Amino acid sequence: MKSRIPDVILLFAILFFALPVAAQENNVCSSSSVKITDENRRFFVLVPKFSGLGNKQAYDDIGCAVLARNEECATRQTMFDGVALAYDQSTGAEFPAEAMHFVLKTDLNTPRGFGIVAFRNKAAEEAFSAGHGKGKVVKWYELVAEPLKR
Repeated sequence: MKSRIPDVILLFAILFFALPVAAQENNVCSSSSVKITDENRRFFVLVPKFSGLGNKQAYDDIGCAVLARNEECATRQTMFDGVALAYDQSTGAEFPAEAMHFVLKTDLNTPRGFGIVAFRNKAAEEAFSAGHGKGKVVKWYELVAEPLKR
């Protein structure tokens, strides 16, 4: 009779190593192959094609855009800040990220789990913050200095 122990060990090894990788894939930040739609645009940051920054970059979570920006050198960070566009949570309208207000630490489930949303109107942001976990309200230059957690 053939022993089932090697089969069980193999199955356990596959589950042990493969499942954590599959679970993490949804939280991987990337600027490639993400498409802005009406349903998801309120979480996006778009960096248009710009000399010195390369091709257009689209991040489906504001936290991912901040992480990507912070990995750049100081000169490229300044360029990123100057051209990045964020979408208003209330209206879906596009505005320069530097002109937006951001709510950190909300209970809202964003695509990559950072829970950050943007507003053009500070009063709308404060009202949203009060109803969604009393998040911290910051401007772009404060957001990029925050240690981000999912």
